[in-house]
Amino acid sequence: MSMPTPFTISIPQSKLDAIARKVRDFEWIDVPEGKDAGDGWSYGADQDYLKEFCAYWLDGYDWHHWEAQLNTLPQFIATVNDIDIHYVHIKGSNPKNPPLLITHGWPGSFFEFVDVLDRIANPASYGGEEADGRDVIAPSIPGYAFSGRPQKPMGPRAVAALWNAFMRDALGIESYIAQGGDWGAIISGWIAFDHSKDKQGGCLAVHLNFLGVRGHMEPKTEEDQAWMQHSAGMQLFETAYLQIQGTKPLSLTMGMSDSPVGQAAWILEKFYTWGDVKNGDIESAFTKDHLLTNLMLYVATDTFNTATWMYRGVFEEGGVNLPPGETIDIPTGIANFPGDTVYSWPPRSMVEAGYSNIVQWTDHEKGGHFAALEQPDAFVADVMAFLKQAPTE
Repeated sequence: MSMPTPFTISIPQSKLDAIARKVRDFEWIDVPEGKDAGDGWSYGADQDYLKEFCAYWLDGYDWHHWEAQLNTLPQFIATVNDIDIHYVHIKGSNPKNPPLLITHGWPGSFFEFVDVLDRIANPASYGGEEADGRDVIAPSIPGYAFSGRPQKPMGPRAVAALWNAFMRDALGIESYIAQGGDWGAIISGWIAFDHSKDKQGGCLAVHLNFLGVRGHMEPKTEEDQAWMQHSAGMQLFETAYLQIQGTKPLSLTMGMSDSPVGQAAWILEKFYTWGDVKNGDIESAFTKDHLLTNLMLYVATDTFNTATWMYRGVFEEGGVNLPPGETIDIPTGIANFPGDTVYSWPPRSMVEAGYSNIVQWTDHEKGGHFAALEQPDAFVADVMAFLKQAPTE
């Protein structure tokens, strides 16, 4: 265990030059004619859009601007169980409130939260109440961005234990509230199950914008059956990435490691498919700058490889199902953003098979998988509403 030390992002110019050279020298591929329904993404990444994206990457995007923006966030490194954890820690306006531990997923990063962290920590600066503020901590999962690389794949349950030790032992925070989407939701779910206050951990409540850890979801209604059928279809057509990353991640990443354009194609396709994209336009949900800054946190840090390892880790841990008959009993908030049609929320009754104490369920009008990045206003409002009713000790 080490004391936290301040951290500043500084990507060497030689690294940026090497990335630009590889993007510029990329040899474009043949693509099928007659794309399905005019959708250039139907076979994977849309090469026409990717060419436009890469042209902007080379001649319009300013990494130094975004590096400076990210460095306005107070960042630190703490070593817990021999793993360096990179994190943002924003001090909040009311230190009496338990801090919020907020965790990203794949293919996202802590950058997803760039527009929401201070609004949760210091709401009075944005028209809210000073009393509602609290410290907000946003770590990078091991193997991602500036956190240390694990020696072998870690699953989300192992990261949950690491996060609890990080909060309590490294930061000295006895009680906290967990939030997450994607892997962050699964990590937060295991925190809520394994490390709640009544199990001698520190977690008081959990807020999720993705269903991760779950109970035995037996379909009982037509609505349940419809969701099960939809989910099965999505598993068949949209989760090949999961099978590859969960079984043979090195084969994938050896092919991708020297190709920034290949990494862009792999990651952008998920933003397109999982985001609340309208009329086939990925930029209806995300800006090029947001997509590129998140992407650079993989490409410039050489973590495309280790970021995939958690998929193997979760398989080795045994999946995301709770033990038979067990539930997560601490107060739970659910934010259903409907734009993620691949990983849509089941009906509430099925979710309650794993979460016995849902105190807030919000069905939003728009927004997808990357809710904090896509709809920061709605995300902040949902989280703040939940925090107001969450336990304080």
